Amino acid sequence: MSHDTALEAFAAEVNRPEQEIDLARAALVMGAFEYPGLPVEHYLRRLDELAAAAQPALSAADLPSLALAQYLFKRLGFTGNQDDYLDPRNSFLNQVLDRRLGIPITLSLLYIEVAHRMGIDAEGVGLPGHFIVRSRVESGSEGAGSPEHGAEVIYLDPFHGGALMEEADCAERVRAITGGKLPFSPQFLSPVGARYILNRMLNNLKNAYASRQDLQRALRVVERLLVLNPNDPEETRNLGLLHAGLGHTRQAIAALSRYLELRPDAADAPAIRAHITALGGRLARWN
Repeated sequence: MSHDTALEAFAAEVNRPEQEIDLARAALVMGAFEYPGLPVEHYLRRLDELAAAAQPALSAADLPSLALAQYLFKRLGFTGNQDDYLDPRNSFLNQVLDRRLGIPITLSLLYIEVAHRMGIDAEGVGLPGHFIVRSRVESGSEGAGSPEHGAEVIYLDPFHGGALMEEADCAERVRAITGGKLPFSPQFLSPVGARYILNRMLNNLKNAYASRQDLQRALRVVERLLVLNPNDPEETRNLGLLHAGLGHTRQAIAALSRYLELRPDAADAPAIRAHITALGGRLARWN
């Protein structure tokens, strides 16, 4: 699959109403730039098979959502890659399925997709610096949190073995991650949708490639971030700077000029204008 075709395929998955996005499929298609020819249907069947295999373990469970977490993260051994958190493979769903290693958001994605196949309510929760899952369960279930719409909510941490969390545990996790600089807000526990999850996965992947100075792959990630948010000024600037770093002068000028259209009063606008001028001079010398 060519670069343009792979990007178009990702756009086709996400440029639709939020509720119509197939999150697992979109996440797999997202990774086509790294894994050309990825057998998407094969990995979707793997999720189906996980759900089918988990069913006997959940049949007699008082709290199926917790039992599923124990099945995936204890029995099957899906776990957080604490030894190499920035390994890019942690951000690709196919690699998470193959290696049983991931980061909070991809392990949460795995849980959500298997849960949905089993009829278990599960949604992602994007805490600052961490990602967990929440599940609505019948009122009165042991370990449940605050009531919501006639149900109660529990929180699970896939990165840490699917541990059951209370709201206080979530607040403590935010405090620890931010060094106490960010006051906890109950809004942090609101569920997030497919676009948010894909955006956050791509940001993690961008950071992973940036840590390796892999400009070409970082560029591919930023292109996908701009599919999700075409008028994002920061990513438009990142696109331009990455093109410049890779010697793609015309593309760099176009993206940086677009950034100035979006943010003409940005603090770095003078530096960006100077950069465009220098790039233009480079083109003139070539011509």
